Amino acid sequence: MKNKDKLLYVSAAVLAAGSVAGVKTTTVKAAEVKQANVNANSNLDLNKASQEKQAAAQDKTEQGQIKQDTATVQNTQDQIKQDQAAKTQAETAKTEAQNTLPAKQEAVSSAQTKLDQAKNDLTQTQAQNKDLHAQYDTTTENAVHTAQEAEKKLDQKVNDLTGQVQTAQNKQTDLLNQRTSAESEIKTNTETLNNVNEQLNKAQADSAQAQKHFDAVQKAYAPIQNEYNAKKANAEKAATNLKQNETDLAQSQKQLTDLQTKNNDLAKTVNDTQGQLDNANKDLANAKTDVSQSQTKLNDVQNQSNDINGKLTNAIVKRDQAKSALDSQSENQTKIIITPEFNKAFHKWNDNHDPNYVQWTPENDAEMVKELGALSKQEAEMNHFEHNAKDKEQKIDMMHLTYEQRLEANKFGINLVNQIRTQMGKKPVKLTVGSLKYANDVAKYYEADHPKDSFSNGNVDGSHPGHDTKAINKALVENGVKPGMGGEAGYYGVWYGDDLYGHSTAYINNMDDLKHEIYNAVTRWMFNYEQGEWEHASIVVSMQLWDNTNYKNHNEEDPTYFGFAIMANGPYNGNGDLGINLETIVDNTIPGNPLSHPIDYNKFNVKDVIPTDTDNSQAGQVYAAAQNEVNNLQGQKNSLDGQIKSLHDHLAQSQNRVNDLTKTINDLSTKLSNAKTEQATVQGQIGQVSKHVDELKAAQPALVQARDNTAKALADYEQTHATVLNDYNSAKSQLDQANNKLQSATKAKDEAEKVLNQNKAKLANINQELAAVKAQLADLTTKLSDAKSSQTSAKANLEKAQADYDNYVNTHKDLIDSIAKSDKELAAKKEAVRVAQSAYDKASQEYEAAKKEADKLANKVKDLDQSITKSQETIKSLTNRIASNTQIIENNKQVHAQAAKLAARKAFDAQINKALDNVVYGTKTISQHTVKAATVKPAVSTKNTKHALPQTGANDKLSLFAALAGLSLSSIGLGSLVSDKKRRRN
Repeated sequence: MKNKDKLLYVSAAVLAAGSVAGVKTTTVKAAEVKQANVNANSNLDLNKASQEKQAAAQDKTEQGQIKQDTATVQNTQDQIKQDQAAKTQAETAKTEAQNTLPAKQEAVSSAQTKLDQAKNDLTQTQAQNKDLHAQYDTTTENAVHTAQEAEKKLDQKVNDLTGQVQTAQNKQTDLLNQRTSAESEIKTNTETLNNVNEQLNKAQADSAQAQKHFDAVQKAYAPIQNEYNAKKANAEKAATNLKQNETDLAQSQKQLTDLQTKNNDLAKTVNDTQGQLDNANKDLANAKTDVSQSQTKLNDVQNQSNDINGKLTNAIVKRDQAKSALDSQSENQTKIIITPEFNKAFHKWNDNHDPNYVQWTPENDAEMVKELGALSKQEAEMNHFEHNAKDKEQKIDMMHLTYEQRLEANKFGINLVNQIRTQMGKKPVKLTVGSLKYANDVAKYYEADHPKDSFSNGNVDGSHPGHDTKAINKALVENGVKPGMGGEAGYYGVWYGDDLYGHSTAYINNMDDLKHEIYNAVTRWMFNYEQGEWEHASIVVSMQLWDNTNYKNHNEEDPTYFGFAIMANGPYNGNGDLGINLETIVDNTIPGNPLSHPIDYNKFNVKDVIPTDTDNSQAGQVYAAAQNEVNNLQGQKNSLDGQIKSLHDHLAQSQNRVNDLTKTINDLSTKLSNAKTEQATVQGQIGQVSKHVDELKAAQPALVQARDNTAKALADYEQTHATVLNDYNSAKSQLDQANNKLQSATKAKDEAEKVLNQNKAKLANINQELAAVKAQLADLTTKLSDAKSSQTSAKANLEKAQADYDNYVNTHKDLIDSIAKSDKELAAKKEAVRVAQSAYDKASQEYEAAKKEADKLANKVKDLDQSITKSQETIKSLTNRIASNTQIIENNKQVHAQAAKLAARKAFDAQINKALDNVVYGTKTISQHTVKAATVKPAVSTKNTKHALPQTGANDKLSLFAALAGLSLSSIGLGSLVSDKKRRRN
């Protein structure tokens, strides 16, 4: 439907409502308009909403997949770098191991030859030694050995028997002494027993007499015994009761004192614990507040971290895509790979814009050298120069390099530098006509100052060793730059000298040789672990003193121009010196910059940029910018991660504090409750004990009186019957003493008889053993006499055999000397075989170990190749999927835009419907003025209804609203509500 038709329809519908006086008819007409709008939009809304919901779900899925794939790509790329580094190391180690195999194989062959020779010599010597020993008659010598052995055995036998005889004699003497002692003891025991019997008889008589006397006294004591015992028992009981009461009173008074002390201690405990509990409750409230505040802050920082993580993920995707683009431009050229570990450590020690930057000091120099040294050695071993057959065909003369040759060498060198810079997040430098001319001028003036000496000597006057500042400043001035404003990294060597055979020769003969030296210079600057120095590396990447960061905007770099000054001097003293120096200019001519140095651009041409070999400067800039973005976001992420860790730690500490305080409060509450309970118990005990003390004190006088009364009654009774009681006590005491003596005498008799019997048995055993020893001693004495006789005969036999042997030796001296010499030579030959065998075993083991190591390294290289290929395929697959998913998300943006557009239109439709509802369902009767105006001036002409604009009558406000509604519907692009035919009929 055309816009005019839309305006016409809405306006006509509204005016039609105004031209009819009946409310009911107006309701029908307006409702048709509203219903037509609803019907037309319903299907469209449902379709769009469904599409938008599906797109949103798809976006979430694809974004999650992209994030996962990006992380996998990053990890896989890191793995490839690790595998490539490991492969390079393994290949180097394999080559080294294989190179040692020929020498080790030769060592094995040589050792085998020596071993065979030693064995042959031993065999010959053994044969000769055997012949000599065969000529020697061993009869007399064997006779000597036999006689010596016989004498030795008899000497031993005589010694053994002598010892046995002595032992037997010693034992006999000891037994005789024991018998004498035993007989003496028996005599003493017998005398003791006789004395004990006499004492026993006397004790028996005394006991009988005492018993007789006691029985007589007992008759007078019996009538008063019961009454006396009762009075005595009463007196003892009264004394005991009084003493017990005094003891109980003392104990109760002490118990009362202890309870009062304990009550005071508990009162203090209650007060102290209550104070601690109050303080702990305050601390707990503060700790909970801290936990709440820390959690809120943690949530805020976590949200920031999530936002940064999302940005970082996207930045890494862009960085990796830029890296892939950069790598694709330099697949077939010599590469210098910078690992992430070296990159991170180098920035840490040399980039003062890095968040982890560490300022160098003499104290931490060892730490820097250790960290960067190990990584630099790894980088140096991982990277290697790729020779080029075409460059080898291009012959050069170092003393007469052409402009084109210097240009090609510069393009190669600048390309290497830019590879490093882009990997380390720095923008590529530019090789311009001006920077190339400046570098060539520096080389020219170096050569002029040092025709016959090393370029490393510095100025002609000997100052500034390593750099000819005179030549540098001269070139700076001629090229429009202030003196002292150029940087330089130097690399010096020789291009001409003696070979291994002493013949003079040129080491650099073609472009491949020169590029190889340039490669060596750049890698030596970057990875100088041997000298622990990275100032030259800082020049290559524009850091430290050569920082090219814009002083106002640290996210920008000032334009930087590099050139390689390649210099050589003629052979002198058989040598020709070489210099490859990197010359740098930073264009920081910014007004107000205190470090700025003006450049005369009429002399220093920066406009004409020279593309480097397989120029990747633009891709490098994109990669550098992407890497910087990753670095910045990574720094923010690290900072936020640090804050999160700190907050987590603080939150954990605070929560632990809450837990500890809660436990403390519980413990204190329990302690307080227990103290109060115990205090109440103690106070109750104090009352009970106080009452008991009072009771004991009250009972004390009566008990004292009872003790006194019973004691007096006993004393009076004892006084009345004193004679009888004294006689009884005396008789009983005498009887007890007599019985005790009788019991002791009886026991003494039993003990004396026991000891006597033991000693008699002991004497019998001694006599029996003594008889056996006497018999043994007689037998041993006989054997010893026989052995001594045999010993004398053996000595005579030995003397005769020794004389015969000495006679044989004297008559065969030459033979015996020859045998001794042969034995010595045989021992030497055996030692030679042992040494040769050991050398052969060692050489064989070393060869097998080297061969096994070479095979192991070859397998490792093969495995790493497979791993790298698999990783590359994985990256390719994931990159394609990331691109596909990214395109899906990009396509879904249109769906989201249409959904937003539809939502805006629905909102406006709602406003229209609300306005129509106000017109249709209003209860106010339409005025006569409105009807008249609508009748006099029809709202729509019947001549051209299809394209006529709506006409306004007296109710301008309503018609104007309808017109605006039509314009809005037109702007949204809504389709036809009804057919032209139906609209005309309405």
